Amino acid sequence: MTSHWAQPSRHDAWPQPPKAGTRGGRFDLAFTRHGTRTHIGRQFVSYPFHMTRPFTLDAAIPSLLTVYQQSSSGGLYRDDRLESRYELGAGTAAHVTTQAATVVHDCHGQPARQANEIVLDEGAFLALAPDPLVLFPGASCSNILQARLASGAVLFLSDAFDCHDPQGIGRPFDRLRSDIVICDAKGRLVVRDSLEVTGSDLAGPASPIGGWHVVSSFMFLGDASRLPDARTLEAVKQPAAAILGVSALADGSGWGVRCLSADATAALAVAECLFALAVQAAFGHQPAPRRK
Repeated sequence: MTSHWAQPSRHDAWPQPPKAGTRGGRFDLAFTRHGTRTHIGRQFVSYPFHMTRPFTLDAAIPSLLTVYQQSSSGGLYRDDRLESRYELGAGTAAHVTTQAATVVHDCHGQPARQANEIVLDEGAFLALAPDPLVLFPGASCSNILQARLASGAVLFLSDAFDCHDPQGIGRPFDRLRSDIVICDAKGRLVVRDSLEVTGSDLAGPASPIGGWHVVSSFMFLGDASRLPDARTLEAVKQPAAAILGVSALADGSGWGVRCLSADATAALAVAECLFALAVQAAFGHQPAPRRK
């Protein structure tokens, strides 16, 4: 899960200039701390993104603010170029999730692109845990995430995809690419995790994931004193329809978890359990259930 490649610049998110008719969108939030609570300061949200008010769902953790990143467009389409940025001030805490899984439609050879930029100041906490991408036949998607963590900060990442053919005849998606780059406050590379897979790679009886349908990846990064330990992660009770493995990241920077699930229900159970462990380790309290 780690590599010492050079960090790409932010402009590498869009290696080709947008074509006429390309749909772009921005979801940009800055979080600040006031007393015991986290609040949203600067914000900019444009179509297709939508956001209602933030929620304080955890009475025992008043600093933890929950935001639902919503979409009014029905999914991702060809050549979409969507950007999200999260800037968390010192001592702030946020959980950002989505209202539901995101469908990636047939992109006709023009990938949808999503870029996330994260900046965590000292002692900040962010759980970025969107629901899975659902890859329809012909879907093509590129996801780039760049994060910079200051001392004492914690970042929990959840990323998953599922393959689905509405006609039930096994047509594959086109391609999925993911590139995650984690740096310290001085911009030095800590972790890089890259994935590129085609639908044909996963199709048929020779598929490397066998009969599993949902592929999930998680990262626990940052201040080791605020992360769950290996024994806790390895002791996670796995649903009968899921298997998972835990790996230590380079230089004690955190943990990586991979999971294969037979269905969305099992994948959700694992994701909720790992999110709860991230919150418990960082704040000493279990989070309340999140409704969707």
